[in-house]
Amino acid sequence: MVTFEEWCVPIASTVSSAELSLLSCVAGTGLGTTMTLSPVRPGSDVVVFGAGAVGLAAIEGARIMGASRIIAVEPIRMRRELALKVGATMALDPNVEGDGLVARLRDLCSGTTDDIFTGSKPRTVYGRGPDFVIEAVGGDQFPPAVEAGPDPTGLLPLQQAWDACPPGGHLITTSIGHQGNVTFQGTDWTLMGRTHHPAQYGGTNLKRDVPGYVKLIEQGAFDAASLITTTYPLEATRDAYQAAADRTDVNAIIVYS
Repeated sequence: MVTFEEWCVPIASTVSSAELSLLSCVAGTGLGTTMTLSPVRPGSDVVVFGAGAVGLAAIEGARIMGASRIIAVEPIRMRRELALKVGATMALDPNVEGDGLVARLRDLCSGTTDDIFTGSKPRTVYGRGPDFVIEAVGGDQFPPAVEAGPDPTGLLPLQQAWDACPPGGHLITTSIGHQGNVTFQGTDWTLMGRTHHPAQYGGTNLKRDVPGYVKLIEQGAFDAASLITTTYPLEATRDAYQAAADRTDVNAIIVYS
């Protein structure tokens, strides 16, 4: 492979190449959304839509940053279980929650008092909700072989992420492949006070941030190994791509030697 010099980062580490490979995209994006682009404040409530490769790394980043509540929203049971293993405090199935998902998230992250002047969240329908909402779903390019989400276009979870984010909250969008448009009240754009962060590579600066992410793996703070569900030899590359398309793997890593 011939690549640009600015995309090359020298790393001296005993961490496996399979684990390091995650930092080139998915883990770098997930960690960046929670640690660099819109750093999660300690004690915050965080909701992550999608517990795939990016979403799981974002969950880990939120845990590392000291979030008190991390809620994963994911239709695939295996991924919900993995989310709980690496740092989520709760995992919800959007197929089960249905139209009540946004209200459930607001209730779970509503705080305990109505006194806004103490720094607590007001418990009005617009005021309650998570401090940080990360959308990592996107549109389906292929039908999954496991549990399908409620909307293959990816627009419903994107809309739900917008709706769940309260005034003063941060909405971080990481995914692609949506098929269509989402809508919102025009005045909400001005008056609802959400801050939107489009997360291209999670805001990660390759040379600045990746060496730090490597240290997180070395110190056991970032569990990269658990995000590698299967490794494949080079001759099974087609199988690795199929597993990724089927959603039967989270990260299907091809090992060259």
